[in-house]
Amino acid sequence: MNKKIIATLIIGTVLGAGGNYYLQQRPTPVTLIKPQSSQLQSTILATGQVKTRTSSTIHSEGAGLVNFLAEEGQTLGKNQPLAIIEDKEAASIYQQAQANLHSAQLKLTRLSQIERKQTKLKVEQAQILVTQAQRQLSNIQSLAQQQLASQDTLYLAQETLALRQKDLATALLQQQAVAEKGLEEQTALSQQQAAQAQLTQANIRQQRQTILSAFDVIILERKTNLAQYVKQGDPLLTVAALKQQELIARVDERWLPQLHLQQSATVIADAFPQQAFSAYITHIAPSVNDTRGTLEIRLTSPQWPNFLKEGMTVSIELLSQSQQQTIVIPSRLVQQTENQYWVWVAKNNQAQRKNIRVGLRHLDQTQVLDGIDSKTQLIDSKTPLQIKQKIRIQGQ
Repeated sequence: MNKKIIATLIIGTVLGAGGNYYLQQRPTPVTLIKPQSSQLQSTILATGQVKTRTSSTIHSEGAGLVNFLAEEGQTLGKNQPLAIIEDKEAASIYQQAQANLHSAQLKLTRLSQIERKQTKLKVEQAQILVTQAQRQLSNIQSLAQQQLASQDTLYLAQETLALRQKDLATALLQQQAVAEKGLEEQTALSQQQAAQAQLTQANIRQQRQTILSAFDVIILERKTNLAQYVKQGDPLLTVAALKQQELIARVDERWLPQLHLQQSATVIADAFPQQAFSAYITHIAPSVNDTRGTLEIRLTSPQWPNFLKEGMTVSIELLSQSQQQTIVIPSRLVQQTENQYWVWVAKNNQAQRKNIRVGLRHLDQTQVLDGIDSKTQLIDSKTPLQIKQKIRIQGQ
């Protein structure tokens, strides 16, 4: 009994191996396809929104009452007033600064036109008195030698000369102090500079009462009200630059290889479907949303339509790069193992595997960058193939 079972198993194994060998050697009917040389361009569709990239809050640069405040939704051009804050102390501070500057300028004028001349005269007078005291001392010394003058008279003449010499030294110091680039002039110039700085600050304080727009803006929100008292640093308005609006959309991560900066697009606002306009990509997110598998892109337009409003929904059609005279094959022929793409090709009536490098994909077509050419015979088979499997071209 066991011998019969063993014999049966051996016969079955032999028959199975023979049948498998027969199937492998039997030619598989396939269809051959040649790659096409054509221009390939894909279109990426996405939905986006109009959003302002950033907004800014305008703060009060001084304390006072709000006399003017722009309205929400109002569009203002560069150098137009956003707010006016009445600062009652600014005028008096400005007048005081003007008076201080005028006083410093008068001191410089007095120094150059009066004090320098006065000190010069004092020096000349002191020099004359020193000369007279020296002459008088010399005469008394001669008389004293002849015993015609007392010692007290001699001492008095010596003290008088010493006093005149000190007066001359004092006059010379005063003359040095008021001379050009001297101590008095340097002090007066410092006072003038300080007064000028005070005047400049006072002028700035006055100018800060009127807050001007640095660029074209739209008023998003009022942070205070008219006639309200505000302190320095209090928020007044929230504004956004008109040219900072952009289109923000999310596209599937599979389109990442076909996205690039400055890529052109056609945009249609859902509220104005008849008014399409052009735009281009300005930003591609550096990371993919791991929950949605999407990538954020931002677009802007060289001619931003006036009808676009914050939060408006738009439809975006992105045009991918077009390739001229590129090899294109049906996408169904492309196989993938890990990171390697490959196709089946016919060679000597056998199926051979050929590695390729792919590029753009559009609908059912794939661009091949490397690995095959227009003369390669690609295998299109409905049944699985093995390497070196014999094939038979259908219709032959």
